[in-house]
Amino acid sequence: MSESLENIISKGFHVWSRNLNICIPLILNYIIQMVVLFAAAVVGILILFGTSSLDDITTMDDNELLNLMSASIGGNIASFVVLVILVFVVLQIFQSYFYAGAVGMSRNAIAGGDTSIADMFNAAGSNFMNVFMANIFMILVELAGIVFVVPGAILVRNNMEFIDSSQFTGGLLLLLIGMLIWLLYLLVLDILFSVVIYTIVIEHVSALDGITEGVRFVLNNKISVFIIWFMVFVISTIVFIVFYVTGNVVALSGSESLNIAWSFGSQFILLVTLNPLIIVWWTRLYMVKTGKDAYVNELLSEPWG
Repeated sequence: MSESLENIISKGFHVWSRNLNICIPLILNYIIQMVVLFAAAVVGILILFGTSSLDDITTMDDNELLNLMSASIGGNIASFVVLVILVFVVLQIFQSYFYAGAVGMSRNAIAGGDTSIADMFNAAGSNFMNVFMANIFMILVELAGIVFVVPGAILVRNNMEFIDSSQFTGGLLLLLIGMLIWLLYLLVLDILFSVVIYTIVIEHVSALDGITEGVRFVLNNKISVFIIWFMVFVISTIVFIVFYVTGNVVALSGSESLNIAWSFGSQFILLVTLNPLIIVWWTRLYMVKTGKDAYVNELLSEPWG
């Protein structure tokens, strides 16, 4: 049974409202990532200062602390590179696992009306490695866009001593154009890759097949995909602005504890509401456009206004 885009959005909201537990994998991912980042920060401090220097840090002035950090970074650059790569990989693994679980829960909620944590573990366990590999590939493709800024960056660097020269000005202009092209490149890729994870989890295919089939789906459903993408972009932008203004108002109170509470509270609100709703919308769009069955009782119900 075919659905209009309006029904996909309204019934997607209906599915999310009766399956609020879809936020659980997102919350778990956030908590674990905070723990990983905290552990990485502790390891980084130990590499930077060493256990023998920790007791002396509080007695150092700014210049002494800066000199110690400069010397330590220079002597431990390899360790920092390894730490950054390791943290990046670990974070990507956890994110791939829990987002695959969230998509699996959304798929089952749309197909059967309800979902459970067991659905998260089933979908995550069988798909997270393919999702992880696809994420790494997509990140590398996005980073490849750095080639657009290289010519301008080289020209600016080679003429740093001649700020008033036409070569330096031309380099800045070329750098700006390169950055704009890279931004456009990233936006196009964001749309093209928008359903890759959903393809992998729903179709249970490999990373390569998920990428090729996901891009093919986008090209075959350009208008629907762009409308959902643009709607999500607008809503996310509005929420960001509201939260940013609210955060500045909270900051005026001068209370550090209130600032911290708002920082974590606002993130929690997004994890419970907007983020899982977006996942349901994309899941439903993919399932409807590929002829997957939706919950029968839901299809017979009136669309939400």
